[in-house]
Formats: sequence, structure tokens, C-alpha cells
Amino acid sequence: MTQVVLAVLSVTGALVGVTLGSLLNARVQRASWEHQESTMSIRDRRATYAAFVAACREWRATVLGSDVPILLASSVSRQPHADGGQARTQVVRYRAEIGLIAHTTATVHAAAALMLAVGQLSEVRAAYGAGQVPEPFVQACRDAEREFNRVARAELGGPEIDLETPTGLPPAALPPATTPGEHK
Repeated sequence: MTQVVLAVLSVTGALVGVTLGSLLNARVQRASWEHQESTMSIRDRRATYAAFVAACREWRATVLGSDVPILLASSVSRQPHADGGQARTQVVRYRAEIGLIAHTTATVHAAAALMLAVGQLSEVRAAYGAGQVPEPFVQACRDAEREFNRVARAELGGPEIDLETPTGLPPAALPPATTPGEHK
């Protein structure tokens, strides 16, 4: 009888061990799958956010160009505006995608603000020649881009960094000042 009890306990112990092993293995696999999914989500969102910013820059460059057509009105704006062409179409596409994949409302709002800033630049460009658009409108696009990047980095879990882009050469890179008529 003792041998039967020992045999039953031995079999039961083996079954418990197999069951626990299976449960632990399933838990490890689920954690691994969730980590992989999270990593892929971050990578895909990062790529979409980067493509959105690049398309916004292309749209901005297009409307500031010297040969851009000025439209009196279109489905883009009822106001006269510089035609952003394919670049604007890409911005709208990526902005819609951001609305679907973003994990925070702040990211969606910052994307909309950037798109609107470039759209306003497009409308302002209709009233000014190439190279004549007032700097505050161009700076508004830079500021909106910087804010989108800041918000997107926070959503993706990136460290906060200074996103201020220098727009001039640092003083050390400038040649020394000379007085008129002086030659070195």
C-alpha cells in the first residue's frame, strides 16, 4: 500500500511539474510576444512620425519655391494659396495615419498644429514673392515642428532633449571682424 501511495504521489508530482512548467512557459512566451509587439509599434510609429515631419518640410519648401503655382482657391483652401502638390497630399495622408496610430491626444494635436502652420504659410505665400514671406510665418512652422517632435518623442518614450535648432553659425565659426579697408 505504501508503494501505491508513493507511486501516486510520484505521478501527481510529475503532472504538477509538467503543468507548472507549461504555465510558466506560456507566461514567458506571452511576455516575449507583448515586448515584440510593443517594439514593433514604437518602430512603426517612429517611422510614420518621421515621414510626416519630412513631408511637412517638403511642403514648406515647395510653397516657398520661386516657381510654385498660386491657386485662387481649391479643396485645400478657399483662400489664395501656394500649391503644395504631392507634398501636401503626403502630409494629409500621414496626418490621418497619425490620428489612427498615435497613443496620445497630444501627438494628434501637435500633428494637426504642424499641418495647419504649413497650410497658413501656403496661404501667406500667395501674397508674397519668393523669398519675401515674413519670417514669423516660417518660424511658426519651425516651432510647430519642434513641438510635434517633442510630443512624439515623449509618446515613444525617448529622453527629453533640446530640440532648438540653431539657425545661424556659432560665434566660433565666424571669421574675426575686420574694420572697413583693413585686409588680413
